[in-house]
Amino acid sequence: MFVLTIDQQDSRSNADAVPRILDALSPIDTVVPFARTIGDEVQGVLDDPDAVAEVVRRIGINSGWHIGLGIGEVERPLPETTTEGRGEAFYSARQAVEAAKSAPAHLVVSADADSDHRGLAEAALRLLISTLTELRGHSRGYVGYRLDHPDATQAEIAAEFDVSQQAVSRVLAAGPAEIIAGAEHLARHHLDRLQRALAEGDAHVD
Repeated sequence: MFVLTIDQQDSRSNADAVPRILDALSPIDTVVPFARTIGDEVQGVLDDPDAVAEVVRRIGINSGWHIGLGIGEVERPLPETTTEGRGEAFYSARQAVEAAKSAPAHLVVSADADSDHRGLAEAALRLLISTLTELRGHSRGYVGYRLDHPDATQAEIAAEFDVSQQAVSRVLAAGPAEIIAGAEHLARHHLDRLQRALAEGDAHVD
């Protein structure tokens, strides 16, 4: 199981971004929905590596978050809210989000497993976040729309954001959407392999 805990960066000097991020994550299928836990922290539980990678991408598009991903077992039955959740994945997510405050890309993946897949998933997700961080806010929006609507033309993206097609073209021509899509694919693969290894009780699968 995957537990994602995210904490807003510089929350004392910035407006509360929790409502915006909850709205951005609302389309994602979850086991326990994303919700505010305490202060400017949000947590959700997922069981699908594809959904985890998409969540991280959506968080990156919104920017300004410490991201902790915990992978492991959870106590069942699962509660309706994450604040009552218990188990290794919850503990790992708590450790990860704290470590993320001083980590590259402000993201850490933690799992009770000695596997290359954890580190490779973490590296892929950090690449995803770092690529988005290099873009301005509106540019992240264009990239996010392209990834959510791969068949959309540049003209359609421009119309969605009420900007010129040239503005969209300048951003997409540099290839950030392709980099992020590749990073997502890699992250999904390694998260899936790590999840399978943990489920099979083999912490040393590479």
